[in-house]
Amino acid sequence: MKKWILLVLLAMSMFVVVLDTTVMNVSISALVADLGTTVTGIQSAISLYALVMASFMLIGSTLADRWGKKRTFLIGIGIFGVGTFSASLSTSLVTLILGWSVLEGLGSALMVPNIQNLLRDRYSGKDLAFAYGIISAVSAVGAALGPILGGYLTTFHSWRWAFRLEVLVVIIVLVLSQYIPSSRPRQPARFDWLGAILSILGLSTVVLSILMAQPYGFWIAKQPLMIGALAIAPLGLSVVPFMLGGGIVILMLLVLWERHLERQGNVGLFKPSLFLTQGLPSGFAVRIAHMGLMAAFFFIVPLLLQLTFEFTAMQTGLALLPLSIAILIFAIAGAQLSARFRAKRIIQVGYVLVILGLIQLLATVRIETTPSQLAQGIIFGIGSGLIASQILNLILSTVDEADTTATAGLNATFEQLGNAIGVALVGTIMVGTLIGGLQQRVMASPDIPAEARPAIIASLQTRVQLVSDTQLAQALDQTTITPELSEQVELAYRTERLRAFRSGMVFLVFLALVGLVLTPGLPNLKLG
Repeated sequence: MKKWILLVLLAMSMFVVVLDTTVMNVSISALVADLGTTVTGIQSAISLYALVMASFMLIGSTLADRWGKKRTFLIGIGIFGVGTFSASLSTSLVTLILGWSVLEGLGSALMVPNIQNLLRDRYSGKDLAFAYGIISAVSAVGAALGPILGGYLTTFHSWRWAFRLEVLVVIIVLVLSQYIPSSRPRQPARFDWLGAILSILGLSTVVLSILMAQPYGFWIAKQPLMIGALAIAPLGLSVVPFMLGGGIVILMLLVLWERHLERQGNVGLFKPSLFLTQGLPSGFAVRIAHMGLMAAFFFIVPLLLQLTFEFTAMQTGLALLPLSIAILIFAIAGAQLSARFRAKRIIQVGYVLVILGLIQLLATVRIETTPSQLAQGIIFGIGSGLIASQILNLILSTVDEADTTATAGLNATFEQLGNAIGVALVGTIMVGTLIGGLQQRVMASPDIPAEARPAIIASLQTRVQLVSDTQLAQALDQTTITPELSEQVELAYRTERLRAFRSGMVFLVFLALVGLVLTPGLPNLKLG
């Protein structure tokens, strides 16, 4: 039994990290109400959490060579514990972002890359294969239980208890940390400070530019970026394309710098030569598409249930239960199919099922739809489980054993980058569709004087948010418009909000199609 204590501790650590990515999605409405913020604000917090993880994941993997795997892991889980405790005490969006998005994201980036490293140091052969299987299963369980646990705690206690329970897990791991083997390097590698700075700046700039597309416009400036008294909108253009281009340039400089270090025989954040491995770039691309798809799905569907049907967090979790069970069962069962079918084929079948499931869900999202008529996402869950059961193992099986750790670090970075971009894009698309639809209605309305339309349209750009029918009714009650006009506004908003959700669903279908198109480049391996 003592032999497996390390595996239990690492599995608990992985569980809380994965749980953290899904447990709050069913509590969006409660977070908006308790913290006095908006859906867009919570979307930003979710994206920033994934962004911080993506930005520091390579750094967390590299620091293990300098500090040792155990020390890096324990520092990570300590920071994670401080962050989750701070998040449980949040009184505003700013404090939630500080605790959840920043501190927990940073702690996770130090923990996750070293979980696999610690397993490799302690186990080998069949024991290592068993340990990897347990970690994968725990990840699937965490993703599946997140909506249920979050819904229960938010409805009957408070969303804050989700963070408090994570603190308890952190304390248990720290108390039993003597069972984690120490392995401080004899000659610590020189830390790649320039690579770290370029990585953080490049990744964060790319994701932040996507988040800023909604308030500032993707190309033409909706409003200038204000820095003090300085208004930035060069030639009437938004700052977004300049930020996005700048972020891409910085990431290109990062690759050139890491290539220089590798040629000199020095240790950097990653080895660019790994990207020359046949099938590995396709594996990373498919993984980004899958993680972006999953993150966007678990953002948009709970939001649809809570705003359109005004589900409680518990009702939302129960509505997602069939989907969660399907993901869990087929993530585990899919691994058994590896002995009979090639991983690439299983992933392709998974993507086809995901697309069919999304189309089924899209077909049921109508203005007259009742909750019982809404598709439950089982087909989507089956496909997602099949993809998840294969893609990570396939990526790691593509490289030599000596490069497994470096590849795992890159994969973890791309996973979180997919998470951040998926949520940022789908949120931007939905809010943009909502505003655009309402603006068209204003322009076409015969009841609104032509001279008043420009001011109303400009106001929509900055004030319209995704809200529930109850929140909309409360806002209209504070105005002086007539009941008849108020009823028209409510109907128009509900119609355009549903259109916004449908546009988000179409984006998910597009992401799944991109993932499917990328699969032919995957290695044609049969995994044991």
